[in-house]
Amino acid sequence: MADRGAASAVAKIFAAVAAVSLVLSPSLHTANALPVFHTPNLYGVDGKECPLYSNVVPCPLLCVRDVTSDCPQSLKPSCPSGQSLCGDGTCQKSCDGILNACACGMADADLGTVFSPCMAAPRANITHFNTSIAATQTMEACSTLVGLTSTAPAWDAAQGKTDAVRSAWLSCPIPPDPTFTYREPMFISLYSIVFGEIALLAAWLFYKRAAESGIRAANAAALGGVATGPLAKATAAAAISAAAAAATANAGNEKASDPLKGHKNDGTSSSVNSGDSNQADEFLVRGFINNLIGTTLFYSVYVIAAGWLILIAIIIADYYGAVTGVQFGVFLTNDLNSKVFCVVWHFTVVWLVTVNVTRARLRNFFRIEVAKHAGSYVQIERPADVVIMMESSSRVVRAVRHIEDRVSKLVGSDVIVATAPVEQTQSGRLFFEYQATRYVYDDSAMRFQPFTFDLGTTHADFTRQVAGLSSVEAAYRYELVGPNFIQIKVPPFIVALAQEFTAFFYLYSLMCLAVWLVFSYYYMALVQICIILLSATIKCIVRLRSEKKIKALSELRGEVLVRRDGKWTRMCTSDLVPGDVIALEPGATVPCDAVVLRGEVVMNESNLTGEAMPVRKFAIKVEDTIYSKLGVSRTATLFDGTTVLQTSTSSSNGDSTGGSSRSSAELARDAIVAASDAQKANTELDEKTGRPLLSDDLDAAAGNAELTVVYVTATRTMTDKGKLVQRILYPTAYSFIFDEHLRMVVTILMIWGTVAFGLSIWLMGRGNITSWIYGIFVISELLSPLLPAALVVGQSVAAQRLHKKQIYCVDLPRIIMAGKVQVFCFDKTGTLTKEGLEFHGVTPVDTAPPTLSLPTFAQSSANIPLLPSLVQMGLATCHSVTRLGSRLVGNPIDTEMFRATGWELGSGVGSGSGEYLDTIIPPATQGSTTITASALHIVKRFEFVHARASMSVAVLDPSTKHVHVFVKGSFEKIRQFSNPESIPQDYSMVSEDLAREGCYVIGLAHRDLGVIDDLSTLQAMTREEMENGVTLLGLVSFKNLLKEDTADAIAELREGATRNVMITGDNALTGVYIGRACGMVPADSRILLADVGDEVDPVTGLRNIVWTDIDSRKVVSNVDSVLAAADMGNFAPSSASVSSSHSSQRQYTNVELAMTGRAFQTLDEMGLIRKYLLNTRIFARMTPDDKVRCVQLHMERAVTAMCGDGGNDCGALRAAHVGLAMSESEASIVSPFSTNHRSVQSCVELLRNGRTALATSFAGYKFLIMYGETMAWFELFSFYFSVIASQWIWIMIDGFVTVGLSWALTQAPAAKKLAPTRPTARLLGPQTLASTLGQVFINFWFFVGALFYLYQQEWFRCHEFDSSTADPAKWWLLGDSYEAELIGIVCLFQFIHAAAVFNFGSKFRGSWWRNYLLVILYTGMMAIVSIFTLADPNAFSCWFRVNCGSADVLVQLGYPRPTWTIQDYNTPLGHNVMPQSFRWKLWGYCVSMCALTILWEYLVVIGPVGKAISRWWYARRNGAVAVGVNDDATNQRRHAIKL
Repeated sequence: MADRGAASAVAKIFAAVAAVSLVLSPSLHTANALPVFHTPNLYGVDGKECPLYSNVVPCPLLCVRDVTSDCPQSLKPSCPSGQSLCGDGTCQKSCDGILNACACGMADADLGTVFSPCMAAPRANITHFNTSIAATQTMEACSTLVGLTSTAPAWDAAQGKTDAVRSAWLSCPIPPDPTFTYREPMFISLYSIVFGEIALLAAWLFYKRAAESGIRAANAAALGGVATGPLAKATAAAAISAAAAAATANAGNEKASDPLKGHKNDGTSSSVNSGDSNQADEFLVRGFINNLIGTTLFYSVYVIAAGWLILIAIIIADYYGAVTGVQFGVFLTNDLNSKVFCVVWHFTVVWLVTVNVTRARLRNFFRIEVAKHAGSYVQIERPADVVIMMESSSRVVRAVRHIEDRVSKLVGSDVIVATAPVEQTQSGRLFFEYQATRYVYDDSAMRFQPFTFDLGTTHADFTRQVAGLSSVEAAYRYELVGPNFIQIKVPPFIVALAQEFTAFFYLYSLMCLAVWLVFSYYYMALVQICIILLSATIKCIVRLRSEKKIKALSELRGEVLVRRDGKWTRMCTSDLVPGDVIALEPGATVPCDAVVLRGEVVMNESNLTGEAMPVRKFAIKVEDTIYSKLGVSRTATLFDGTTVLQTSTSSSNGDSTGGSSRSSAELARDAIVAASDAQKANTELDEKTGRPLLSDDLDAAAGNAELTVVYVTATRTMTDKGKLVQRILYPTAYSFIFDEHLRMVVTILMIWGTVAFGLSIWLMGRGNITSWIYGIFVISELLSPLLPAALVVGQSVAAQRLHKKQIYCVDLPRIIMAGKVQVFCFDKTGTLTKEGLEFHGVTPVDTAPPTLSLPTFAQSSANIPLLPSLVQMGLATCHSVTRLGSRLVGNPIDTEMFRATGWELGSGVGSGSGEYLDTIIPPATQGSTTITASALHIVKRFEFVHARASMSVAVLDPSTKHVHVFVKGSFEKIRQFSNPESIPQDYSMVSEDLAREGCYVIGLAHRDLGVIDDLSTLQAMTREEMENGVTLLGLVSFKNLLKEDTADAIAELREGATRNVMITGDNALTGVYIGRACGMVPADSRILLADVGDEVDPVTGLRNIVWTDIDSRKVVSNVDSVLAAADMGNFAPSSASVSSSHSSQRQYTNVELAMTGRAFQTLDEMGLIRKYLLNTRIFARMTPDDKVRCVQLHMERAVTAMCGDGGNDCGALRAAHVGLAMSESEASIVSPFSTNHRSVQSCVELLRNGRTALATSFAGYKFLIMYGETMAWFELFSFYFSVIASQWIWIMIDGFVTVGLSWALTQAPAAKKLAPTRPTARLLGPQTLASTLGQVFINFWFFVGALFYLYQQEWFRCHEFDSSTADPAKWWLLGDSYEAELIGIVCLFQFIHAAAVFNFGSKFRGSWWRNYLLVILYTGMMAIVSIFTLADPNAFSCWFRVNCGSADVLVQLGYPRPTWTIQDYNTPLGHNVMPQSFRWKLWGYCVSMCALTILWEYLVVIGPVGKAISRWWYARRNGAVAVGVNDDATNQRRHAIKL
C-alpha cells in the first residue's frame, strides 16, 4: 500500500535533503569570480589597454596623536562658537555619546597608539583611479589634498609604531563575521524536533506493520498475491472480509436474528429497484480504528508543517529586523540568514509536498487497519478515472502522460481516497455514508453495499401497493437507505479558499514568493500574492455559487401525507422510504421518484429537465406491462424535484386552482388539515419515533374523499435528480488537449528551469548563498505563478459576457471547450422550430366510391365542421389535454389539435362516479349536422410512448352508447396498426409529400367496440388489443415553422466550420424539409434515407437497411459507391420525381444521408454506424436513448455540442462535451450551459465567446511563457555581468507590465462572427510554437545584438561595471551601469510589445484596436519607456536610474544641477547617461525589433506564409485539402469532418 511506505519514504527524502543542504553551502564558496569569460575594463574598442580615468572619492578621517599640533592646517579644529570637535570629526554643541572614531571601538589600554580625529576631510579626485590599488591611491590623493608632506599610513599600520608616526588615515580592521557553530540551543532544539519526529514516524511504521500483520496476511491469502489495483482487490472483497474476520479478535458479534437475512438486495433486471447495488463493486473498502499514539503523531505532522512555515516567517522577519528590532538580530549576518533559509526552505518544501500528496491517506496511515466491519472508519478507494478529450497522437505527449501515470501510481494519486466514519442504526446495523449514499454492511455478502428493494415489475404490481407500508417495515427500510435528504455541505468561504490553496501550483507559488520576500523584493511579492489571492477568490466564488445552486435544488424538506399502518399521517419528506404511499398537493415539490397510483397531476419539470411546457401525468393502469420510467411508463412517473401544478382525481377538468369551484382532492385535503388542526392540542407522541400519533378522525377525513396518491419508487441519490446531483458534486475528471499539452509545457519549463538554476549558481557565484536565491528567482520567473490566474480570469470574463447574453454557465472550463466545437447537434421541435405547431389540416380517407377495392384520400381540409364526424370525434378526444387555469396543458400537438376543433373540456360530468377520465363537450353551434350533439366521455387512455410512437383512447358516445377507440401516432406506426383494407394505395406518397412540405404528419385511426354496458370490462383490455385492427380515418398535419433567426444562425455556424446535425423524434421527411429550410442541408444535396427493410439477414438476425433517394423515391442499391463517387466529385443526377414539386432532372453537388431511429439502431448493432456517421445529417424518429448514443458516437470523432429544449433531450445534453439547454430556469442543471433566450443564435454566441475565451487563454499563456523566457535571458545575462536592473524597472515589469497586460489581454472582445476555422487548443501545436518560439528567437537575438552593439561603443568600453567590490546580495545597488540600463530598456520593449503581438488575430477576437484597455496600457507603457530612453537626465528617468547619475557628476557632464534628490551612483563613473545619438539608435533598434515581431506574427503565423505551409502540410498528409479543415492539428485527420 502506498500509505504504508509513506513514513520510510519521507525519512529517505529528508535524509537526502539534509545531505544536499550540507553539501550546498561549502560548494557555493568555491564559485568562480565574475564575469566568467572576460575581465571588465581591460581593453578598449581599439584593442589597447583601457586608460585609468579620474574618480572622486571621499577621504577617510585623519587620525593624529595631538589634534592641536599634528592636524594639517586645512583640517585643524575650527568649530563655531559654542561647539567643539567630537570624536567623529564633526563639530557639535555636545559630544556626549560620540565615541572616538580613531579608537575603532577599542579601549585605550588595548591600543598601541591612541589617536584622535582631525576635522573631516573633503573628497579627493584621483586622476588615474585603479580599483586594484584603490586604498593606496585614496590615501595618497587625500594626503596631497590636505597638505601633508608625506603620505600618512593606514590606521592599522600605524598602531604600535614609534612616535615618529604622528598621523594615519582611519582604516579600522574589519572584524571577522560572526558565525554559528550550529550547536547553539536553537539549532539543537531544531535537530531534536525534526529528527525526533522522523524517528517517531519510523517507529510508528514498524508498530503499525506489526499490529496489522493479521489483516495483511488475510489480504494476501485472499488476493493470492496477484491483485495490485483497487478494482482487482474489490473482486476479492468478500474473501478478504471472511479471512479478516477470523484474524481480528475484536471484530464484534452480530445479532443472531438479522432482519436483513432472506431479503433481496440485488433485484433482477426486470424489477424496479430503489438503488444500484453494483456501485459497491467500483471501489475498495478498508476498515480502520483509532490509535492514541497514531492520533498524536498525525497532529504532530501538521504541527511540524506549521512550524516550518513559522520558521520561514521568522527568518524573513529577521531579514527585515522585525524580530529583535535589529536586522539579522537572530541569524547574525545576511549570509548566515540566507544559508539557514535555504536549508529550512528545502525541508519545508519536502514536508509540505509529502503532506499534500498523502493527505487523503494520511489520517488512516496513523490508524490501525482491521476488518472493515470491525473498523470505526472506512477508507474508500476508487480509480481516478479521467476522460481525455481530443487525445493527442504525439509520442512525446503520450510519453509524458505515461510517466505521469507511473508517478501517480507510485505516490497513490491514481486512486481517489475518501474516509467515512462507520455508524450504527438503532438496531445495531453498521453503515457509512459515501457521496450521499448509505452503504450498509451485509453479513451474508460480508461487505458494505447500498441496499435495494424489489418494488415490483409490472404496472399491476404497483397498483397493489396502495395500502402503503407498516411502521416496522418503513423503519427497517429507513435503516437501509437512510433519510430522503441529500445534504450538501457548502464550506465557508475561508475553508473553500484553504482547500483551493492545497493545489500544487499554489504551493509552488508560495515557496517562490518566500524567496522573493527574503531578498528585499517584498513589494512585488505582495503584489503577486494579491493577484494569486484574487485568482483563487474568483475560483472559490464560482465554485460556491454553483454549489449553493445545487444545494438549493437538492436540499428540499417539507411535510407530506404518508400512508403508514393503514392511516394517513403528516410526516417530514426526509422520512420517506421506497415503497411509501403519499398524497400530493398543488404547489408542492415532489420529494422522490414516484408512480401515480390514483388521480392525475400536471407537473412543471423545467427545473430538472428544462422542459418549458407543463406535463400531464396519469395514474398507472392495472396491466402486466413491464414498468419503464423513461419508456412506456413515463406518463405515470413523477421525478424528484419537479413541481405539482394541479391535481385531480376524476374526470373533472375545471379550474382547480383559480375559480370558485374546487376539486374533490382539495376538499379532502381541507378536511384532513382541519381534522389535524383540531387535534394538535391533544396530540400524543409516538414513544419510539417522537412523531405525533394522529387519531382516526384524520384518516376518516382522507377516506371520505379521493386523494392524488403516488407510490415512492426511489429516494435520495437513487432518484434521477439525486443521481444528477451526485454526478455534479462528484464529476468524472475531464482532461482537455489543452490540459494535456499544459503538462508537457510545464515539464519543459521545469527542465529549462533546472538548467537556468545551475547557470545562475555558476554565473552569479561569489562564494555565498546568494547565487542559490538568484537561481530560484529564475525558476519563479520562468514558470510564472500567474499562469493559473490567467486562465481563470479569462474564463471568468467569458462567463460574464455570456451572462449578459442570457447564457448561464455552471462549469467554467467548459467555456474553452465550447471554442473547439466541431459538431453541433440540434433537436428540431422547439429548438430549430417554434414551440407550438400550427394546425394545417386533415386529409381524410374517402370510402364513398364502392367500385374501388382500396379507399382513397379525399381533399385535405382545415375546416373542422366539414370533416367526417368520426374524424371530428377523434380530433376532439384522442389527446391528453387538461386545463391549468385558463391554459390548455399537454403535448403541443395535442393542445393545437384540440384547440382547432373548437370543443371544450368538461366541468365535472361524471366526476362523482370516477368512471370517466375526461369529458369533452362539442361547441354550441356547428356548421355540420353530422356531428353528435352530446358530450363525449373518455373512459380509457393509453398515453403516448416513444417505443410505440402512438397513443389511444376509448370514448363513450352517450347518444349511441357505443364505445369508440381512436388511435393516433406517427403515420408509419398507424399504418402498421390499421387494417390493410383501410389503407389507400397512395398512403406513402401522400404522407411523404406532406412531410416534404414541412408538415408534422400523424395518422388517425378508429375502431367501434359497439355498445358496452359494463365499462369496467375495458380495464382488462391491453394496449395491443385496443390499438390493433383499427381502420384508418386520415392524416392530420401540422406546420412546424422555423424560428425567425434559425436560418441565419445555422448559416453562421456552417460558415464557422461547424457541422450541424439534426437529431429529432419527428419523421425523417419533415426533418429533411426543416433541414433544407434552415440551410442545415444544402439545397443542392442529394439525400439518401436509410430505413429498416423487410428482409432478415440469416447470419445476424437483423433486418436489412434500405437506402432510398428522398426526391426520386428510388432505392439505392449501393450507398457506398454513391458516397465514393461524391468524394471524387462525381454526382449522378436524380431521376424524375413523382411529386410535381420537383423538377424532372436535378444536378446535385453534394450527397447527404438521413436515417430513421430503427436504421440507426440496426447499423449500430451491425457495427456500421461509424462508417456513415459523419455523412448523416438527419437522424429521425430517435428515442431519448438513441439521442444519447448518437451524441456519444459523434464525441468519438469530434468535440460535440448538443442543443435542446429539455424533456427527451436531457440525456444527450448531459452526455455532450458542451450542452446548451434552452430552459426557462437559470439554475437548470441539465447541462453546463443554459439559456432562457430560446434561440439558436444562443449557440452562435456560445461558440463565439468560447472561441474568444480559448484564443484569449492562449494569448495569456503565450504572453506569460514569453515573459518567462525573456526574463530568463534578462536575468542570466544580468548575472553574467553581475548587474541587476534598478528596483523601479523590476517594479514596472512585475507590477505593471506583467499584471496589467495579462489582465488587458483577457478583455479582448469576441469576434463579430464565427471564423471559418477554430482556434488551436494545443500549446505544442505548430501555430502556437511558431508564434511563441518565433518571438523568443527574434527577441533573443535582438537582445544579444543590442549588447554586442553596446560593446562597440568607445564611450562604454573601459567604463564597464566592475562588480568585484560589490555585494551581490544588495541587488538594488547593481543597477547603476550601462549594462543594466540597456538590458532593462530592451527587455521592457520586449515585455510590453509581446502583449500587443499576442493580441493580434481578429478571426476569433475583435480587432486588436477594439481591446481598448490593452491599447491604452500599451501606448502608455511604450511612451514611458521611450521617454526615459531618449530624454536627457530628468526626475522621471532618474527614478528608474536610467540616463542619470550623481548630482555632482551630472554637473560635470554639463547638465544643470538637479532640483530633485538623487542617491549617489554605486560606480566609479558616477552616471549611466548614454550619448544622445546612441539613445536614438537604441530606440530605433527596439522599434525595428517590434516591427519585425509584428511581421512575423502577421505574415508567417497567421498570415499568407502560415496558411500556405498549412495547406501544403494538409495536402501532403491527407492527400487533398479537406473542406473546413483549419490550422488546428485536431482537424489533421484523414477523415475530415464535412460541414
